[in-house]
Amino acid sequence: MTVAGAATVDDRWLTSARTRTALADLDQRMKDAVASRDPGLWTMATALLERGGKRIRPALLLVAGEFGTFRPDRLLDAAAALELLHLATLYHDDVLDRAVSRRHGPTANAEWGEPAALVTGTFLVARASALIATFDDSYGREVARALVALCTGQLRETENAFHTGLTEEEYMRIIAGKTATLFELPCRLGARLAGAPDRFVTALSRYGHDLGVAFQLADDALDVWGSAERLGKYPLGDVREGVYTLSVLRLLARGTPAAQRVRELLGVLDPGAAQLAEVRNLVLRSGVVDQVLGEARELAARARGHLSVLPAGPARESLWRLADHAIARAG
Repeated sequence: MTVAGAATVDDRWLTSARTRTALADLDQRMKDAVASRDPGLWTMATALLERGGKRIRPALLLVAGEFGTFRPDRLLDAAAALELLHLATLYHDDVLDRAVSRRHGPTANAEWGEPAALVTGTFLVARASALIATFDDSYGREVARALVALCTGQLRETENAFHTGLTEEEYMRIIAGKTATLFELPCRLGARLAGAPDRFVTALSRYGHDLGVAFQLADDALDVWGSAERLGKYPLGDVREGVYTLSVLRLLARGTPAAQRVRELLGVLDPGAAQLAEVRNLVLRSGVVDQVLGEARELAARARGHLSVLPAGPARESLWRLADHAIARAG
């Protein structure tokens, strides 16, 4: 579909007409929230917004709100806040990773420099916080707890950059905080804001967590074999910046000649295209990518299992389809 601002959104999984209609106003709501008298700040704050994106988090919040009293305007403010928080993490992540491309265009740090990108990300957090502040204090506290978990996961990732001995257990803790938090939060907030029964809130929270982990594992696989055209950034971008995904870590833990060769290649200062291509081929030939995708499918199935307590209808069908879509895009 096309929303305000001509940003194309991949929402093929979304069968709910109510949420689809509400989402049409999302981009304009976000633009209103980040309005600034400074033209430079406005340009940087809307740079990623204008390029579209999956808009999964706001859609999740709206769909979750369908299991209670659906009030689009109230829910849309919260949905806009969470998408702004997500965009803020992208600005900050790109600085930390020294990334040069995002969503088929240059990153803010590549175009305007790291200080400007950091300020812009912080500005988006401030604007998102202003939207959340219009709700009861309990929602602000919930968002704050989620942000602490997200920052903790990001810090652990940064601390373990280029660490070839990172364990799978610690890696899973990192993505639970860094990624799953922003899938669980919209599901929980949307249901609570709509006054959904507690059992629905719990089921949706668990669904969001498992979906978030499955989504990240699928992204990890895409980082190995996906094309620049499909990813919107260069393949093995995470590996280049020292963020070793589960596929890479699992191969490294084997102690095989292939693992030793990958370790040598990753030890090269600023590996070039040839070294990264060899890493990619070794990881793909090892079969670990297929293993990780298999585990992502299991997590997606577990996420779908949490939906059994919810009433049937377009909202539940949308969540079911999203769990499938999370994996299909990497298959």
